[in-house]
Amino acid sequence: MLENFWYQTISKKKRNLRELLFFWFLTALSFLYGAGLLFRKALYKLNIIKARSYGVKVICAGNITMGGTGKTPFIEEMAKRLIRDEKNVVIVCKGYRRDKKKPIDVVSDGLQILLKQRYAGDEAYMLARAVNKAKVIVADNKLQGLAYAAELFKPDYILLDDGFQKRGDIAGAFQCVLIDAINPVGFGRLFPAGMLREPMNEIKRADAVLITNTNLADPGKVEKIKEMVLLFNKNMKIFESEHQPKMIYNVSTGEKSDLGAINEKKIIAFSSIGNPVGFEKTLKALGAHVIVGLRFRDHHRVDKKEMEAIMKLYESTKASMIITTEKDEVKLNKKHIIDNRVFALKIGMFIKNVKELEKKMRIS
Repeated sequence: MLENFWYQTISKKKRNLRELLFFWFLTALSFLYGAGLLFRKALYKLNIIKARSYGVKVICAGNITMGGTGKTPFIEEMAKRLIRDEKNVVIVCKGYRRDKKKPIDVVSDGLQILLKQRYAGDEAYMLARAVNKAKVIVADNKLQGLAYAAELFKPDYILLDDGFQKRGDIAGAFQCVLIDAINPVGFGRLFPAGMLREPMNEIKRADAVLITNTNLADPGKVEKIKEMVLLFNKNMKIFESEHQPKMIYNVSTGEKSDLGAINEKKIIAFSSIGNPVGFEKTLKALGAHVIVGLRFRDHHRVDKKEMEAIMKLYESTKASMIITTEKDEVKLNKKHIIDNRVFALKIGMFIKNVKELEKKMRIS
């Protein structure tokens, strides 16, 4: 698959001739991509593209690299905190790889979930399920989604998933950039030769930086990330967070179990998320023996044949359990699961000094 070959090529330090030629091609494309970023930046400076106010406090969770940094658990945590303070909250997501009904759809009105996962997308459906009183909207165009949410629900706050690259379009938005401690700089190169969506020095335009997965990285590496961020903005407020496993639950029955259930167990893990390494490291930290880690592309929906292959692998390896992510669980067709040994791991986020972050966002 081209996507796998691409990732192998950009992540390797030593490449064979085929990979090297492909890498040079990707590098040329990355210069074109960078030129496009500079052109767009110029449009903002010349006020050709102007920021718009939406009449509501907007909090953006973003990243500067491609892949998962923890935006969904971050939005879930902040939405729950706002709702505990009796705030009217709307979450706006892109709804990647969803089967569209309309360009803008309401996933949840805060009372009930109105769309199935396939029409809502992974993250939006997860958030609607996890944060009962939050309104959730998916929109092909995030700015149109913001305007629609502000008009329809008259919220106190809108939480925008993946909004950092739209910072020049949204007046007064609070920009929190998440950096994954496992792979913080996207191999240090712009897409497609690396995983950077824009140069690292653009972090200086954030209002706060949250380093995620700090419990899965060496403390020295976390300190180096802080030093890097402060080089770009010496006054930047930096926070740390850990992805905290909450429980596992049976995909077929919904039965919940504590995390001790996977200690010392032989596990087959599968995921289609932006950061599969973090998921597998979390399982290992819980004492599981991950004998096979299957990684599909981000947002991939495991089909019947793939599920059958996973079940056969489970039987041949004599593993104790199969574990996937919550994001993958919401996409699974339960009819394809013939064994009650498939579980999902529920992850939350613990943010150190969260009260200070709330104060900085002016939400408390």
